Amino acid sequence: RAATAWGFETAGRRAATQVVSQLRLDLVEARLRHGPTALDGAESAELATAAVSGVDALDATFARYLPNLVTALVVPVAVLALVVSIDPLAAGVMVLTLPLVPIFMWLVGRYTEHRARARWQAMSLLANHFLDVVRGLPTLRAFNRGHAQVERIVTVSDEYRRASMGTLRAAFLSGTVLELAATLGIALVAVVVGVGLAEGNVGFEPALTVLVLAPELYLPLRNLAAQFHASADGAAVA
Repeated sequence: RAATAWGFETAGRRAATQVVSQLRLDLVEARLRHGPTALDGAESAELATAAVSGVDALDATFARYLPNLVTALVVPVAVLALVVSIDPLAAGVMVLTLPLVPIFMWLVGRYTEHRARARWQAMSLLANHFLDVVRGLPTLRAFNRGHAQVERIVTVSDEYRRASMGTLRAAFLSGTVLELAATLGIALVAVVVGVGLAEGNVGFEPALTVLVLAPELYLPLRNLAAQFHASADGAAVA
């Protein structure tokens, strides 16, 4: 398991580095060759933010989210196949409770994506305003309007701070909800196995095997949800 995790981590990091570098090169090439006159209405600060922070935010998607997606598709199927041969009743409970995690992940993910998009818009607004202030600094000093712009930057920065805190709050609450869903699924499996063990329908060794495998059924999906929230900024940029 440790070797597999290390292999996924290494392969994901290498692939993410190549993809992120290629995306940054494609952005620069498209801007210099196909749209050098800014006819599409894109701001310079917005392009700079997308080329630096935006592309870096996609690193979590390629390095962690996609490898965890493969694990989340393979491991639950293997666990269910083994549990069916040991305790079909426990396997049925797993099949019924397993969809709760993706459903909660989808519901929470929609809200998290909305918060991440709001954070990205606030950051773009701050970058555009700051660049405009820097460009117009001689004019502002000439008309003694520097203090007003300082207050405006403070206001925009505070909006960005609130958006960032909202994103972090949503990620924390979503992690709690997904943890609760996984815990409930494991508890129901444990109850079914315990009842079967008490009634003599399941032996001790098969029951212990099912209890050991039950967390492994929900763990990949929980990790996938965590990496999804970590790559929410990249999804907002896309």
